[in-house]
Amino acid sequence: MNMKEFKGQVRKVTDALGIWVVLILLFLALSISTGKTFLQASNLINLVRQICVTCLVAVGATFVVCGGEIDLSSGEMAALAGCFSAMLMVRYGWSTWTSILVVLAVGTLFGILTGLVVTILNVPSFIATLGMMYVLEGIVLLLTRGTPINGLHEDYIAIGRGYVGPIPIPVIIVAVIILIGAFVFKFMKFGRNIQAVGENAVAAKLSGINVRMIKIAIFAVGGLLSAAGGVMLTARLSSGQPTAASDLSLQAMAGVFVGGNSATSSEHAMFNTLAGSLIIGMINNGMNLLEVNAYWQKVALGVIIISAIAMDAYRTQSLAKAS
Repeated sequence: MNMKEFKGQVRKVTDALGIWVVLILLFLALSISTGKTFLQASNLINLVRQICVTCLVAVGATFVVCGGEIDLSSGEMAALAGCFSAMLMVRYGWSTWTSILVVLAVGTLFGILTGLVVTILNVPSFIATLGMMYVLEGIVLLLTRGTPINGLHEDYIAIGRGYVGPIPIPVIIVAVIILIGAFVFKFMKFGRNIQAVGENAVAAKLSGINVRMIKIAIFAVGGLLSAAGGVMLTARLSSGQPTAASDLSLQAMAGVFVGGNSATSSEHAMFNTLAGSLIIGMINNGMNLLEVNAYWQKVALGVIIISAIAMDAYRTQSLAKAS
């Protein structure tokens, strides 16, 4: 095999793996740069738990982004869901699963409301979700008065801290959700319609797709999974924290875009989001282990998001020129 053929084979492998190549290289780099600290079981377990919350919210954001919209309110929706479910249990004596089902329904309803604002009032999703973010933040502070809610039930806490055998429960939940999402995008008409609307809403409408209903549905899914992420985060922290999800929207969107997903690039969307969320989580974890200033961590995350979107735009333009 000559050098040209070798480069061709390498190119095929990297194209097939996509963003997972970056993930593998990052894992190796952190394993070397942090010594044995990164590979310690306690650190990896903590990393996985952190990533599960972000990834769950990012899966919901993936539906929104692949449908051609954006959601900036997912973090505050998660905060509301976590604090509200904790309040229902602690203050009003509701059972764990009743509280969770109620807040999942609330998350879905807020998502539907956002979708109606975007589709009926024709408010750009960036503005609509920015406004909804402040609405949700205000509701959380009104409900909690800015103080944590403690005294959660043990079966609730198990959602964020429990195990099934050696496997953390959050990992099982996220794995199931990702597989369901992948099935929807690959085999269901709803998933194909999302991709069609994201690529060209006008063409999708002309082909008979109910664009308005699709956009409302993707915001509903986003609200549902944001609420689920909030429950998982509250369970992991063992208390309802009003400000615990302040950066969650940014982290989730970073996972989506770093994974290479967009309205015009949604192939393997769920697994790309998983890879993107793992990369963001590993970078944060690695910077903590290397004792990088927290302020610089935010700078790094912003640069990563900009770079990911720029690369996606460049790739889209290159494909358009090639065709």
